Amino acid sequence: MVHPLPLTVRMHRSILFLFLLACGVAGFGQSGTASESGRIELLNADRGEYDDKIAPGAQRLKGNVRFRHKDALMRCDSAYLYQDQRLRAFGHVVIDQGDTLHVEAERANYNGNDRVARLEGQVLMRNSDMELSTPALDYDMRNRRAVYTAGGRIVSRSGGNVLTSDVGTYLTDARRFIFSRNVLLAHPERTITSDTMHYTTSTGVAEFFGPTEIVQKSTTIHTLRGQYDTRNERARFTKRSTIDNEGRTLSGDSLHYDRKTGDGQAWGQVVVSDTASDMIVRGDEGRYNEITERAVITGHAELELWMDKDTLFLHGDTLFTTPDSTGKRVQAHRHVRFFRNDMQGACDTLIYSEADSLISLFNDPILWSGTDQITGEHIRIALRNGKADKLYVEHDAFLVSQVDSIHFDQVTGTDMTGTFGDDGLRSLFVEGNARTVYFAEETKEGVESIMGVNRADCSRIRVELKDGKVNTVTFLDRPDAILYPLEKVPLEELRMQGSEWRNEERPADRADIFRSVVGAAAP
Repeated sequence: MVHPLPLTVRMHRSILFLFLLACGVAGFGQSGTASESGRIELLNADRGEYDDKIAPGAQRLKGNVRFRHKDALMRCDSAYLYQDQRLRAFGHVVIDQGDTLHVEAERANYNGNDRVARLEGQVLMRNSDMELSTPALDYDMRNRRAVYTAGGRIVSRSGGNVLTSDVGTYLTDARRFIFSRNVLLAHPERTITSDTMHYTTSTGVAEFFGPTEIVQKSTTIHTLRGQYDTRNERARFTKRSTIDNEGRTLSGDSLHYDRKTGDGQAWGQVVVSDTASDMIVRGDEGRYNEITERAVITGHAELELWMDKDTLFLHGDTLFTTPDSTGKRVQAHRHVRFFRNDMQGACDTLIYSEADSLISLFNDPILWSGTDQITGEHIRIALRNGKADKLYVEHDAFLVSQVDSIHFDQVTGTDMTGTFGDDGLRSLFVEGNARTVYFAEETKEGVESIMGVNRADCSRIRVELKDGKVNTVTFLDRPDAILYPLEKVPLEELRMQGSEWRNEERPADRADIFRSVVGAAAP
């Protein structure tokens, strides 16, 4: 049965309080002292009544209803207030906690004992930093913790970010969100998608726990864990991460990135790749700048350069890549060694220019191709269609070619120019004080054997090679030559100065480029 309150109650709040006390329901409306003791204080209502059929044991309040509990103020169109400190509010529900937090909803259930509110229907929560909208929200006023599980949208005013997720928790004191399931952070300059993300509205810092993708203009970042400062555009990732910028990537187990400077640093299994230049650089530590396109790799550094159907693997203590006029320029420093199936080499400094397809070796360079070993002060290898095409050896050029375990063909001169074929070095043109030791062979009854040694000096010599061995030697000027029978050749004529066979330094395969070689090129 409905018991309406007197008309005077609707007109004056103090009369309502006296009426409630006279009816023995002082627990519903309390003075300021009662509010401080923890009970809900009714501040105003235009009308109050009881209806046991609709809400047994509750006071039904209508019109401009306002309550206070602890540090929170609530207002609504109507409400049920129960003696056990439960409250049901309907219509334009508003909760203000402190000076900064504001919540709106269509309806709410509030328990004054544990200070937890369930808000439903176009819920809106906002403070000075952000605005949260969701269909339903559970808000713990004591611990200042809000939780939604039916999807939410957060607008960060200071950062210009819009965040959405299926599930979220907001720690109002810390101004920190914890998002999970289908997390998306959108901004005019970037989007971030993640499985789990923490976001602090006051600082604009997002933390990731699980697979995450950050896309901003031409740069895409993938990470498994880390944080990104959305205001200063700086990232620190602590699990496997990759930065991709138009086909150029930097990956590492740990990674730092500054978008404003374009600088990225990586540690642990570092990989820098460039699909446009067909190269990959690996190492223990690396730095890459997406603006200058410069990269530096150290620690077990390796360059993988795809060349036609073969691949060149190169190691140096430090590898640099920089942009060239029409491509990339790679520099390797200290203890440089490289391997390709048809060619191997070592030196202290190597430069590869994609613009002119040229590999240059400096500081005690040495090159092997088939059974041939080539040294000089400076060696250059010109590539064509990804294959070795021309060879240039400048100053103190020396070719040593193994005939058998103890005999070696030798050609030396000031400079050498060579041509490569499919089976390795095909020809050499030697000029400037050219000298040669050539072991002439003959075949008897199907068996090849050395029949003599041709020792000659000439200003210019052409050498043709077949199957990696010296086949013919042509003297282009008048030579000073002599052919010795093998058994009568003087020992000093068998080996020229500088003809040391250095096969122990030769990389045997890809893994062998990392081998430390005693007596190799000094730093």
